[in-house]
Amino acid sequence: MLRYGLYTVMTMWPEEVRADLRSGLRAKRKGDLDTAILYFSRAWQTAKAMPLQTFGDDALLKVTGIGIALGGLLEDQKRLEEAYALYEDTFWLLRTAYMDSLPPSTMANRPDLGIETLKGLTRADRMRAVALSYKLAEMAHDLRRPSQEEERWLVWSVEAILRTVLDAPPLTAVEVVAPAGKGAGGEGPNVKVLIEQLGLPEWTARHDIAAPFEALGTFYAKSGNITYALPLYLQAISILIPSTPNATPVEDRCRGAQLMGNVAELMIRSMNTEQASPEALSQAEAWAKKGLDVVMAARKLSPIKYDICEESLAMLLYNVAMIRDLSGDKVQAQSLLTQALEQSKAIGMEEGVRHSERALSALQEGKDEFEPFLVAKEEDRRAETS
Repeated sequence: MLRYGLYTVMTMWPEEVRADLRSGLRAKRKGDLDTAILYFSRAWQTAKAMPLQTFGDDALLKVTGIGIALGGLLEDQKRLEEAYALYEDTFWLLRTAYMDSLPPSTMANRPDLGIETLKGLTRADRMRAVALSYKLAEMAHDLRRPSQEEERWLVWSVEAILRTVLDAPPLTAVEVVAPAGKGAGGEGPNVKVLIEQLGLPEWTARHDIAAPFEALGTFYAKSGNITYALPLYLQAISILIPSTPNATPVEDRCRGAQLMGNVAELMIRSMNTEQASPEALSQAEAWAKKGLDVVMAARKLSPIKYDICEESLAMLLYNVAMIRDLSGDKVQAQSLLTQALEQSKAIGMEEGVRHSERALSALQEGKDEFEPFLVAKEEDRRAETS
């Protein structure tokens, strides 16, 4: 398999980078990451200086694949700042590959080119640009860079999807890379081969279209910008649970259900709860109950217990309880909180246990002190507790 893989790499790449890629892959498979980084770094610099047409079919996917492979090696070595800069350089190359007369620039002084630069690219190239931008947003968050930096990458991802991807159906919430170019007919490179042979990370093969909307919605929700957060959550829900959801994976249904709970929570947060109208409460409750119905139905469909479904159930029980309490139904609120507490304990969800116990205690003391409960991504929870 090793011999076949290296032979494939040697024949599908220009001679100028073949030797370095082959040596880099050999070093990587032997676990010698420092040597692998040296070879991939040289291949990356060589590839950037070469005319794009020398790479043949799917040229941009090949060149950016070298950059992403190098970034992955740097991440493996915990050289995260270097990986971040490398991914940004790769992203810039992808956006400007067909532009002339651009002056040299660095990450600190890139001109703002907007989304229009993607319109001349193939769908596969555009999806890679979205994946890179979303990856940069995640790394900006993990590296604790200024929040404006994370926001900028997420906004770019969302705008790119809205303006250059959603208008090109068919579209699913998570797309898995398939053959591109002429690869399916055996006359050109196959994108899956590029990914497998270069050892690219999973995020280059699985395009989660809903994730940027979900992440940017959560970003704004945490900062209290409800006006911006709500439409982003609604767009993510429409992608995760389309109008004909028969083929929607269970995990996507539960993600959509979780976001319905987030929508309900944001609606409650935007109200003056002491003067909340019955109509406003009813609308928020409808979203929370819809989410609860979706997640319970999804759990019945699959014999597998998905974490996202179990966590969403706990959160939605809590959110419906919060709305019942605001509506004056203390008995039902207590019953739902008890269920939320039991579910949170059953799955070891400390955040759910903490919220439910505090709300039950406040309810017993005659206080309306429910805290907002949004289920964060696993990596966000780890960051918040570190």
